[in-house]
Amino acid sequence: MATVEDVVKKSGVSRSTVFRFLNGSNVRADAKKAIIQAMQELNYKTDIIYKYHNISIDVSIAKNFEGFQGFTEMVQGITQRADAKGIHINLVRHTGEQIVQDYERWNTEKELKGVIVIGKNKEDEHLEIEMLRSKKIPHIFVNRVFEDNDISYVSVDLKKAACDIVNYLIQKGHQKIAVIGKPNQLKVDEDKMMGYREAFQKNGIEVSEEYFCSVDNSKEWEEKAKELLSAKEIPTAYFGICDSHAIKFIHMAENYGFKVPDDIAVVGMDDVEVAAYSSPTLTTIHIPFRKMGMQAVDQLLQLIIDKEICCSKTIIGHTLIERSSS
Repeated sequence: MATVEDVVKKSGVSRSTVFRFLNGSNVRADAKKAIIQAMQELNYKTDIIYKYHNISIDVSIAKNFEGFQGFTEMVQGITQRADAKGIHINLVRHTGEQIVQDYERWNTEKELKGVIVIGKNKEDEHLEIEMLRSKKIPHIFVNRVFEDNDISYVSVDLKKAACDIVNYLIQKGHQKIAVIGKPNQLKVDEDKMMGYREAFQKNGIEVSEEYFCSVDNSKEWEEKAKELLSAKEIPTAYFGICDSHAIKFIHMAENYGFKVPDDIAVVGMDDVEVAAYSSPTLTTIHIPFRKMGMQAVDQLLQLIIDKEICCSKTIIGHTLIERSSS
């Protein structure tokens, strides 16, 4: 087992400086980096780094995002990892102009702090990114993929995941596959609907635009679902942007007298707990929300501690779960 003396020797920093650091005192940036690197390489009580240096993390969410069923698993992963490292977590709702007001109060010179961003619409996301950039705040987005070189994330490849499950339907003989999403409001919906189109392109099939439906809110979603189910020629399959939409569509289809999957197959995305207990049980894409939450904490801590790391991007794998709805 490594000792303090091992850290002193490996870091090349004086013994007194190492002890000052371990006791929570400020030390030179170059000395801090050398000590942390030595501790990590020696696996020497690295949690001390976080406990004694008062690191905290804000989890920035949208209003009503708690209603998303994967949120609980994601936050459980975040808090589980943070508790193990002695890090304080603040759950905050950053929306609209409040985003600017809240970040203007940050003092990045005095605070060892970072932000995990979850579930924002396009407008708020853009505003939050601008504030994070301007204030140089360590951050990481969860379940969002960015091409920008300076935005960190941990995510499933949502476009590929959507492509995989739509391709699954195509391989089962379906071509009239409906989807209803909010691509103008949510980038995650846009990515999933791009994946839908990609699946058709890979199979050399034209997308039937009457089944590719963009809406702006829940009321429009319900109206569009009713329109699809009352059409002269209904789709043979429905791809739910999320499990809750898929399960709601199943209930609506049954109310219209259709049987799932005999008359219409239904699939979702997320694999939240209820998907395994719905009737019929839901074929879906498993997204490891808890794992993403834990990984987000690990990556963010690296960004907070080591200022030379400007960005951290991780793609986590997804799994197609076949059940009885398809």
